[in-house]
Formats: sequence, structure tokens, C-alpha cells
Amino acid sequence: MSKYISEHSFLFTGEERELIYRSSSEMDTRPVSFVTRMFLPLWRFLSRTFVSEQVAPNSITLVGVLCSVQAYQVIRSYYNHSEPGRPGGDLGPSQEVLASLSQFGARGAGGGGGGAVTNTTAVLEDMSYASIWESQRTVQTATVVAALLMIVAIVCGSLDGVHAKRCRSATSLGDIFSRICSSVSRIFMALTLLEVFQVTTIATKWYVLLTLQLIELNTVLGRINANNLKKEKVKNWAYVATYCFRDSELSFVMLLLLLLRWLCPTYTSSVMQQIDTAAARRGYILLVLLSFVNIAALKMRKRNKTGIILCLATRVVPIFYLLPLSEYNILSVLSDALVVGLLSVEVYVSDLAHRRVHAAVMGIIVGSLFNDVVTLAGSIMYLTAVLVDLSYVLNVPLFVPVCNVYIDGVFDLCHAGHKLMMANALRFGNRLIVGVCGDDECEHYKRRPIMTTEERVKEVALCRYVSEVVPDAPVSGITAEMIKYYNVHIVVCGEEYNTPQDTYYAVPRQLGMLRTAPRTEGISTSELIKRIRAASDEDTAARDKLNGASTVKDSQ
Repeated sequence: MSKYISEHSFLFTGEERELIYRSSSEMDTRPVSFVTRMFLPLWRFLSRTFVSEQVAPNSITLVGVLCSVQAYQVIRSYYNHSEPGRPGGDLGPSQEVLASLSQFGARGAGGGGGGAVTNTTAVLEDMSYASIWESQRTVQTATVVAALLMIVAIVCGSLDGVHAKRCRSATSLGDIFSRICSSVSRIFMALTLLEVFQVTTIATKWYVLLTLQLIELNTVLGRINANNLKKEKVKNWAYVATYCFRDSELSFVMLLLLLLRWLCPTYTSSVMQQIDTAAARRGYILLVLLSFVNIAALKMRKRNKTGIILCLATRVVPIFYLLPLSEYNILSVLSDALVVGLLSVEVYVSDLAHRRVHAAVMGIIVGSLFNDVVTLAGSIMYLTAVLVDLSYVLNVPLFVPVCNVYIDGVFDLCHAGHKLMMANALRFGNRLIVGVCGDDECEHYKRRPIMTTEERVKEVALCRYVSEVVPDAPVSGITAEMIKYYNVHIVVCGEEYNTPQDTYYAVPRQLGMLRTAPRTEGISTSELIKRIRAASDEDTAARDKLNGASTVKDSQ
């Protein structure tokens, strides 16, 4: 009953979930970014050598996010060159957050931030300190730890996809989870970098983080527009171009800037002193305008575009000095950066599901103008609900490696023997894919089934063990192409087929992925047909005898 309710949930319809799941087949065809391609041999080596197939790709992604958050915490707490307090004497993030929470996150509560537009003071308050080698021991330790954490975050961000392809566990749900984690990781990596450069102006932090998030939004919009191009060659070029500069490139650039700041402080100071809040604001406005252009180019219904435009328009309001909408603290920066990441994820998911932006997302983003805590809580709850919904209903685990088990058969008059076979097969993995043979092939193989292909497919799909049904599966057995397309890890057959002479399961046997399951004695489709015929004959004879039309004479 619970699964039936979830299939009619607040977030997706059954058809929308199916469209999202079907996009998994395109995962292996997507181009890789520059950094991933540059270090691809290293990522493959690390995946084969240090990462077991029992490790889920999403677990690697999650480790990367936690490392980026920890890097910011280390730098914010220990990267301090001044005596005795931090430069500028501003409130720390914890004090600002607590002050805002005391007002339940109302925008402008907590103070300390100033307007998001009027503050155009220099970004850097003190750029005169020496390199890492001449710093205090605490600063040196924080520097090394933060650098290592950022390196681990970058490695995890690239390794998860390589590991997923190696283990054939790439799914659309994993792609969505990766986008969510990338958005969060990007926020904290940028905050870490800004702390190292001693950027204390809240307005500048807001513009920088929102600009980075808008880059990802424009990348998503660009990919959608690239898919809508008619000329195949131009489409391929545009599609590849949107994947050339991804999150791994942004993270890599941030790490290089971090190292440059530590090793060449004088040169970095002279460059960074040219940047102020006004420059960050101009970059942000440019990205906003580019976003509107990309949205206008989308080939979708006007009402679908309207939802995206409304969400993006809320990011324009803070540019103007409208109290209290423009008085920010660090919680406001995190809140606004997260909602732009939420919009990027929602646009991507909506494109896969062929639907408009969900009303809940529009409500969260509009509400971000007024309350930070509600925005953060709403964003986290919505993204969590999306992941749980898709994971539960589609039976795609998040933090357990996907192991697809395949069985095939006619499944005519689907009975307890068939369902016990499914249950036994599922013990070898966590997702069951069932191939249902078509009517015509079954007729050449044995006999034409009593039930049609459509009826048998529906009957199998309603079984609680089944995650996916493959209609018109070949009677001759699963092929190598099907194994690759459906990411099959284990193929299960009856014990009677487990012989070297068998040709039906020759391919999985050669690949070492064939397993057997026992048959249920005393019940089969042929036996059921015999019972039905016998019962029909007995019923006919009884009716004839009752009507006096029996040709069989009773013995005296």
C-alpha cells in the first residue's frame, strides 16, 4: 500500500519517473570535461586499485562534499594571521548565523552584512602577510589540511563517475545526486577561497557565489538548447562545448588560486587588489542577462518558461537596495547560493521528466527573499524528497552499489512458480530486470501463449520483486548488447539450463555472470493448462449429463 501511495506522490507522476529513469541509458554517451579527460588514466587507476565494486559511486560523491565543507571550517577557524583576532574585527559566521536564527532567519536579521549593492569597498582588507613558509604554525597546518581536503574533494568529484562506469552503476538518480553535491561543494570551496584571500565583504561573497551558481545554471540551459538543435553536427559541437567547463574545472581553478595565494602572496595581492564589489556585481549581472537569453532560447511551452523566469527574477531583486531584502549575513549568502543550485537541479530534472518547474521550488525561491532559515530548510527537504521518491519507487539505491539481476521467460498465466523464481533471483542483487518473450517468438519456440505480450508484461510489472520489464525479449537468450544497455550484472536461469551444451545462456556463461535458481516442483504453465482443460471437460460432461444430452451410457 505504501508503494502505491508513493507512486502518486506530490513530486512526480509515474510517467515522469519513467522518463527520468530511461535517461540512464544516455549516461555512457556523455562527453567528459577537460580535467576529467586530462587525469582519466589516474582516475581509472584509483578506481581499479583502491575502490572496491562494493563501494557505491554516490558514497564517493558524498565524501567529496564533506571534504569541501570541512576545508572551509578549517580555514575559517584557524587561518588567522592577525593578533589576537581576525582582520577587520567582523563577526564570525557562527555569530552571524546565531544572530539570524534568533530572529528565525528573517532577511536582514543578525546585521553585520550591509546592503548587497551599496557596499562597494575594496575586497581585500589586508593582503600584506607573508607566504605560508613564514606564517604561524597554526596557519601552516590549516593551509596543508585545507589543501589536502580540497584535493580529496576534487578527486572524489571526478572519481565517482569513472567508478560508476567501471561498475556499470551509472544511473540518472546518481547524476541528480552528483549535481546536488556539486552545487554544495562549489559553495564551500568558493567560501574557502574567499577566506584565504581575506574577502570579508558580505556583498562580494554574495556576488561571487551567485555568479558561480549561475554558471552551472547556464550550463544546464545550454545543454537543453544544444539538444534542441536540428543540424546534427552543430548539435554535437554545442553539446560537447557545454561539457568542456564543468564543476571539476571550477574546483581545479579554485585549488590553483589557493596554491598561488599561499606561494606567491605579493603577486596575488597586486592582482586581487584590482577586484572590488562593483566588479563582482558586474560579473553577476552579466550572468543574469545570459541566463535570461538562454531561457528565451528554450524550445518549450511558455508556461514552463514563465516558471524559470519567475525564479530567476527573484535573484535580480537583491541587486537593488530594498530593505530588508538586501541586508545580508553569511546565512543569507548560503541560502541564496543554495536556491540557485536548487533551480539548476530542478531545471535539469524537469527537462528529463518533460514537465514544468515544480510549484514548491518556485515557492522556496520566492520565499528566499524574506527568510533564510525557511529557505535552507525548504531546499534541503525538497531535494531530499526528490532523491527518496526516485530511489524508493524506481528501486535504485543511493548508497548501495546497484546490482541488476536479469531473468527472462514467457510468464504465461504468471503463477507462484514464476514469482518464486523472481524472489530467488533477486537474492543475487538488489534490482530485478525481467525479460518477457514476445508472442511470435514463443510460437516458434514452443506454442503461442494464452495471454498476449501486453497482458504478460503488465502481470510481471505488478509483481513486487520486479524493478523493470523488457518486452519482446529474445527467446534465444540475452545478448551482449542487452547486457551492456541494461547494465546487467547477474543473469539467473533454471538449473536445467546449467549445462555446457546450452546455447540460450551462452553469453552470460562466457562472461562469468550466470547463476541458477531452483524450479518450483508441481506447478508450471503446462500443468495449469492441463488442469484447466480437465476441469473444462469435466464441467462439460456434467452439464451434458444434467441436460440429458450425454452420449455416455451409465453402466448397469
